[in-house]
Amino acid sequence: MNRFIAFLFLIGATQLVCAATEFRVQDDAGVEHRLQQPAQRIISLMPHATELLFAVGAGEQIVGAVEYSDYPPQAKNIPRIGGYSGLNIEAIIALQPDLIIAWPEGNNQRELHRLQQLGMTLFASDPNTFEDIAVNLERLGQISGHAEQGRQAAQAMREKTAQLRSQYQGRTTLTVFYQVWHDPLLTQNGSTFISRAIELCGGVNIFAGLPMASPQVSIEAVLVADPQVIVASGMGESRPEWLDNWRRYAGLSAVKTDSLYHIHPDLLHRPTPRLLLGTEQLCRDLQQTRDRGTVNKQP
Repeated sequence: MNRFIAFLFLIGATQLVCAATEFRVQDDAGVEHRLQQPAQRIISLMPHATELLFAVGAGEQIVGAVEYSDYPPQAKNIPRIGGYSGLNIEAIIALQPDLIIAWPEGNNQRELHRLQQLGMTLFASDPNTFEDIAVNLERLGQISGHAEQGRQAAQAMREKTAQLRSQYQGRTTLTVFYQVWHDPLLTQNGSTFISRAIELCGGVNIFAGLPMASPQVSIEAVLVADPQVIVASGMGESRPEWLDNWRRYAGLSAVKTDSLYHIHPDLLHRPTPRLLLGTEQLCRDLQQTRDRGTVNKQP
């Protein structure tokens, strides 16, 4: 009898230890994940998640990543499990991940559903504001066993954001057209982190009110809005030739003050701490236009 009682006590004690070590983390889809231990084999389904994981010290725990996961440089050595055109489900299964970081807005929903059917744990990451990025750093740090590094990275993100906001938001407001691509002519609406960067620098996104996050617009719509600043990304470090095509419209406010700027897309198209580098450059560009003397026009 005494042995039986001791056995029951051991079971109860084990259950208490498991309950004590369990932790909960909510993802960007509102799903609460209960984990008994930090994830050790992580697959990242988007470049920004790969970068965020490295930022919190979990880079070595990434066993698979999608194409264009190229920052920091060591991320290029991670095995590829697909890209924007599709995921290699077989390769993902073979890697035996205990956690997959998914992007609801960018990943194929059918493929995500298939991974869930196979019993994979999907953690959604879809930050759209500076604060969202900080929260993602905290959450990814927690689920990967690097809670303190995640907290520190998030704090640095918040402090730099506050510094830029304090420095630029009280300055003269400028209307801004952000050009993602030229053919078709694509931009961003007000729900995106790029638009948040424009706002932080004291600008107004001229297409903030459009319903789609990445809408196609016409040249005529841009000319009617007459932005004081045009910012383009392109595909890399080089200034895209099509940015200077706006110079043919000599009456455009942005052309009058030579306010056609290029920022490397990796610094504005990924919701990671490096977004602050792109935002800082954007703020300097807008200030350059203010210093040149802007056209007197209210947004």
